[in-house]
Amino acid sequence: MQVDRMQQREIERAYVQTFLGAARQTCDHDAWSYFMCFTASIGLEVVANYLRLEKRTAALIEPCFDNLHDILRRHDVPLQVFPEAWMQSRPDELSMHLERLEADVLFLVAPNNPSGMELPQENLQVVIDFCEKKKCLLVLDATFRFFQRPGAVYDQYAMLARSGIDCILIEDTGKTWPTKEIKAPFFSVSMGLAPRIAHIYSDFILHVSPVAIELLRNFVALGTEQVHAVIAANRLALQEALEGTCLCPQEGGRMSVAWLQVTGPRTATQWQALMAEHGLSVLTGVQFYWAHPHAGEKYLRVALQRNPAMFQLACTRLRALLMAEG
Repeated sequence: MQVDRMQQREIERAYVQTFLGAARQTCDHDAWSYFMCFTASIGLEVVANYLRLEKRTAALIEPCFDNLHDILRRHDVPLQVFPEAWMQSRPDELSMHLERLEADVLFLVAPNNPSGMELPQENLQVVIDFCEKKKCLLVLDATFRFFQRPGAVYDQYAMLARSGIDCILIEDTGKTWPTKEIKAPFFSVSMGLAPRIAHIYSDFILHVSPVAIELLRNFVALGTEQVHAVIAANRLALQEALEGTCLCPQEGGRMSVAWLQVTGPRTATQWQALMAEHGLSVLTGVQFYWAHPHAGEKYLRVALQRNPAMFQLACTRLRALLMAEG
């Protein structure tokens, strides 16, 4: 498939329109520049490069997936903790929490990985007001947005565009559609930042395969019903396997991962090692709590977007292990 630059732009515009439409977000090429990537991590690298060059400091949500912390640290971006519970605070409480921050970038993940915690509309407005007053940059990792509860979805893009604040949103397909290494993530940059970001971006990426973009556009257009059906079935199987054991599901919403609280004498690390001996793969919370790793010893994360038959076998094995050892 050969395309010229004009066709490439048209393919990308159609894809972004389809993606944001499926997410119930406003696509506005006058308010945003959209940058296609091979992986969401490449987008994070571009953002981290910008923060380093601008000598920015960031308040990063905790817990969060460890590659966010790792990338920012690798670029020597000073970090401060933004506890994820703040996202669910009352608006007046959130406003007071924000005043305690010294960073000039807010780096949030909503819904958060792994807990599924969401940022309500009224609290995004509080964040916007704070960023406007303090001249802060907002970076919102929305790569799990298709796992929001339907009633919790609102038009973040429209709110942010109206506000005029500097902001970046990171989007992904890989968290939702199981297409292996074929992905079509992108990040959206408010117009005031776009020229500086574009200069860095051009050092990383010349273009993304139009074949991959068009393939993912068709996946997105098909919707997420089948994806959610698999996850719901696997979540139910896991909950049944965990009933009456020392592992208690904590995640909310419809996330593609289960966040389990560990009770009893064993730590998450000890459980992870024991499960590995029985062919079961989980992550501990240690790598998610980037500032307080000891807090992560109370949690395990289980991926739910797996073949249901294989997942059921894993749950049967897990149940037997927990009954014998827990």
